[in-house]
Amino acid sequence: MIRSQDVDTLLRSFDPADHLVSNRTPRARADLERILSTDPALPSRQRPSVPRISPQRPIRSRIQTIRRVALIGGAVTAVTAGLIALPSFNGGDPAFASWTSAPAGMSAQERGRAADQCRAYQKNTASGMYSQDVETAKLAIGERRGAWTTVVLAGEDGFSAMCITDDSTHLFNRGMIGSIGKPAHRANPGARELSATALGSGTISGSNLSLAAGTAGPDIAGISYQSQSHGTVKATVNLGHFALWLPGEELQNASSRGMEVEVTYRDGTTGTSRLAF
Repeated sequence: MIRSQDVDTLLRSFDPADHLVSNRTPRARADLERILSTDPALPSRQRPSVPRISPQRPIRSRIQTIRRVALIGGAVTAVTAGLIALPSFNGGDPAFASWTSAPAGMSAQERGRAADQCRAYQKNTASGMYSQDVETAKLAIGERRGAWTTVVLAGEDGFSAMCITDDSTHLFNRGMIGSIGKPAHRANPGARELSATALGSGTISGSNLSLAAGTAGPDIAGISYQSQSHGTVKATVNLGHFALWLPGEELQNASSRGMEVEVTYRDGTTGTSRLAF
């Protein structure tokens, strides 16, 4: 049986320290002074690396970088596409800033692309009701007013579809306002007559606009509207159809009250006509 004193002696025998060295010896005092005078902070190259955990700051910085790259990419794409200035990456043409009272023409390629986009929009909007009519309809009107494109597709039995879009917006964010359908009673206007198929006001991207569209007799060469806010607004007249639009709600009651327009005939004479349903 091992006594407790023997266990203590046995354990001390495993201690590698020199038991004969006293802290009163010169060597012990020198070691003690060296230890006490040493700076506890380790040199930077010997200091262990302890990572700081701060997950939110790195994540936020990464998001900002991604957004910045996305904006630069959008600007480069816009320049490549030939857009001189893009008013807003998200809002397109705010408050119709680029709108013009007189329409501008489009190239054949632009007209074809605009017609295809209008067909796609109208197919989705009409939920298949006029799918066949939209597919076979011909492009009657394709015009530009600043950044805005207007398309009128015309088909059989008085069918028509109208699209007004802001081409300065991104393709996937691009909105559309317009009309689609057939008249209850097919209107065949006389040589100097007009018949409205779309008349009133609506909202696109949070802004209001007024529009008028319809069919025109073969003797009609030009149509204009005297706006209280925008002066003379000229319509596009082509293939027996006409279309015009302007910012604001000026024509919100035109469907019931009607609106007067000035008409220019092919022989150079002029007159007035009243559009109404």
